[in-house]
Amino acid sequence: MNRLLLLLIVFLSATVVRGQYVTNVSLNKNQFLTGEPVVAIVTIINRSGADVIVGGHGARDWLHFEITESTGRALSPVSIGAEEPLTLKAGGTTKHTVEISGGYSTADLGVFHIVANVLHPVSGQFYASNRERMTITDAKPNLFDRPYGVPEGFRNAGRARRYQIILFRELNTLQLYCRITDDATGAYLSTFLLGPVNMVNQPQIAMDATNRLHVFFLAQPHIYCHAIVNPDGKLHRRNYFRDDDGNRPTLVMGGASGAQVFGGVPFDPGARPDTAEKPLRKASERPPGL
Repeated sequence: MNRLLLLLIVFLSATVVRGQYVTNVSLNKNQFLTGEPVVAIVTIINRSGADVIVGGHGARDWLHFEITESTGRALSPVSIGAEEPLTLKAGGTTKHTVEISGGYSTADLGVFHIVANVLHPVSGQFYASNRERMTITDAKPNLFDRPYGVPEGFRNAGRARRYQIILFRELNTLQLYCRITDDATGAYLSTFLLGPVNMVNQPQIAMDATNRLHVFFLAQPHIYCHAIVNPDGKLHRRNYFRDDDGNRPTLVMGGASGAQVFGGVPFDPGARPDTAEKPLRKASERPPGL
């Protein structure tokens, strides 16, 4: 009888444990270049019946990513913590965008699967998400490949680096990537996406006097992007311009800022379009003769 009661308690506990979270992981895309950061979106529905607090200074890492090759070989897991505590409200849904780095990088080529495990601090258990597939591939620089030295004021000053710009096809779109490599060893230091590109117009790519890289390209019809990359391999900023009534923008090197865009008008891709309807005019407001 005691044995049956114990089994029943274990069964009920397992049922409760499985119901603590409903977790899903998705990726911002499924195909990555070697060395490119993997960005995951983790969605958590708290079904525990109570608010749950995870993270916080000195607290246990609340999120683990398991990554396996298509052969089943497991790579080093990646653990994510949080300096500030996160509250998962009872019955609530939260989304967390996480860049997977540290113990894992997209250095290996092939097909991989990723699972997110979320901590339930009360029970000390981790609860697994679905399994998401990703492909890591590589491409050679085909638009720009030039060495430079890291100037004073930036990390690793004096080191020899190389800027590389890669035109890469992802499914039905063309993407423009920047890669920074060590000029002595050829090791990939960073790889990141500049944005989609339309090759109707050839991108303008040049370094300024401070060894910043300027990339000016047509992102979509009538919309141009000016991306600036610092010598330390970090994206400095992106600015967008619209081809306004045939006044096509162009990049001109020189000046105090290293480069300047002439023509076009500044464009904010995140701004909402002005869709407000214009008020109808009264018949009495018609111009004479109409």
